[in-house]
Amino acid sequence: MTEPALIIGGIPFYDTPPDIEGSPFWVDLWASVNGYKIGLQIKPNSYRSASMAIYTGKSRSSQEKGHKLFQQKYGGEVFIIMPKEGKVDAITEKKIIDEYNRLLAMPKGEYGDK
Repeated sequence: MTEPALIIGGIPFYDTPPDIEGSPFWVDLWASVNGYKIGLQIKPNSYRSASMAIYTGKSRSSQEKGHKLFQQKYGGEVFIIMPKEGKVDAITEKKIIDEYNRLLAMPKGEYGDK
């Protein structure tokens, strides 16, 4: 099996196929949980800085719509992350773990562990 691209809170995330990565979903990595998927969109650290203008407007709106579509189709949320040295901040990690546990508590979904 392929090595995970990132592990957050013990949850392995893998590269998404090309039809998921770009439009319409805007998800770079995903994890399988009980037949559902949690998505991650990875942003550079400049996402928080003064250059934020490049991520606003139509692009950001399109991404938000894509994340909603992803959740409707795959059941899990999409988190925008800015990892530093392969780690995310504690608050984001807790949100991802909470989402993982929420999906574990649901009836089995249809999107397997692929």
